[in-house]
Amino acid sequence: MKSHRLLALGSVLSVASVALSTAVGFYLMPFIVHRLGDRMYGYWALVGVVLGYYGMLDLGISPAVAFQVGKAVGGEDEESPNRTISTAVVAFAGLGLIVLAITVVVSACGSLFIANAANARLFRTVLLIVGVGFALGFPGRAFMGGLYGHLRNDLIALIGILMTILRTTLIVTVILRGAGIIGLAMVSLLSEAISFLAIYLVLRRVQKGLRISFALADKKTFTELFGYGRYSMVIRVGDQLRFAVDSWLVAAFVGITAVAHYAIASRLSGYFLTLILSAVGLLQSWFSQLLGSRDYDGIRKLLTMGTRFAAALSTIVMCSFLFYGRAFVGAWMGPRYVDAYWPALILVAAIFCDLAQQPSVTYLLGVSRHRYLAVQTLAEGVANLALSLYWGHLYGMIGVSLGTLVPMFVAKVVLQPAYVCRSAGIPLAEYYLKSLGRGIVAPALSGLALWALFLRRFEPSNLAAVCLMVAGQACICAIVSFYFVFEAEDRRRVLVKIWPRYRLAEA
Repeated sequence: MKSHRLLALGSVLSVASVALSTAVGFYLMPFIVHRLGDRMYGYWALVGVVLGYYGMLDLGISPAVAFQVGKAVGGEDEESPNRTISTAVVAFAGLGLIVLAITVVVSACGSLFIANAANARLFRTVLLIVGVGFALGFPGRAFMGGLYGHLRNDLIALIGILMTILRTTLIVTVILRGAGIIGLAMVSLLSEAISFLAIYLVLRRVQKGLRISFALADKKTFTELFGYGRYSMVIRVGDQLRFAVDSWLVAAFVGITAVAHYAIASRLSGYFLTLILSAVGLLQSWFSQLLGSRDYDGIRKLLTMGTRFAAALSTIVMCSFLFYGRAFVGAWMGPRYVDAYWPALILVAAIFCDLAQQPSVTYLLGVSRHRYLAVQTLAEGVANLALSLYWGHLYGMIGVSLGTLVPMFVAKVVLQPAYVCRSAGIPLAEYYLKSLGRGIVAPALSGLALWALFLRRFEPSNLAAVCLMVAGQACICAIVSFYFVFEAEDRRRVLVKIWPRYRLAEA
């Protein structure tokens, strides 16, 4: 199957997987919060933050595996993937042991930041269970990287869909049985183990002659992986500073019950992030394959086309939340949680600055020019922490979210495009006007016109009505974007894929 067909299929299934997990998340969050209560859900959210910190122990090896395997596939090197994946599995096994050790230490310190002894014991138990599952899933990251390198995002998405169905069923069951956050932790442990096994079995079918052996792991390959991955690790650290400290600051400045309210804002912006990444994040391995085949003109075309698509899709989502976010939060979680709207809107705006240009991020990662991205992301994370501390003390949840927006705007809108355009050989003005600007203007104007002329007159009374209005506006904006954002040749290719007879009708 050709790269563009794999990309299209992977993108569609990835979006479908995200849509399913998002829909499930919209159902599960109020279901869990209302049954656990704000305090218990606050503790569960903090456990999730700790797991986010564990992700930094990846050392950037996962994207390094995708890069090396993708480049090997592009260069038709059949032996390198086995050596790369075997080395990564050995490295991740060692990192999994480190995760277990850290989990034991952190859980033992739970009483230092949780005053209530019973709650501290509960936190320790939950963290230990979830930490074990996280450690077990670490080697699966090597197999995931291998699938990404082969552009098999479609298979990863299918596994994600099945795991979402299984995980949701288990979560609802344990909550209804009164198992609380310990039951949620056990579901997390079981899900990690099953997902790990499924990804391995799928990779065996994709990569013919797959061999995982300690004998294939060598120091040279690990050096290559770490040489690429060290900058990815710095990016991960920066991401943690950008997104994973907010809940702690809200707990410190506002209170533990406010964490549940801020978690709504974080969850909504996180869904936005996941949606766009599922659609365009898979470009990274395609960039790597083009690099392996030395198709530099193809790299520039892919960057331009990808930016238009990402900008248009991000703008449609951003406008939807701007116009209907307050009504959505009220209908979804209840009127007492509407205070999450403004922090959510600010976080969505911050992430929009990033996601509208996500192809430039995948370009830097895909061609191994992400050292700049690492430095920028780390600096952005430090600035986020400093501003969130200052503004959070003054303005609470609003201040914490503003601390995320301001550094991200400067880094993503002003600094990053200049470096990417110089690296790829694209004029900066052309990037701003013909790629980024063209992708934003059409969906933004059409969304504003629809809302101002028609939809603002309606007051949706329930969640289904809100979703219907959002879906209707999004579909119309998508059609407008299809005809005004993309070139005629690009539109023709898409129409031929969707409707094969279009070629005959055109003739």
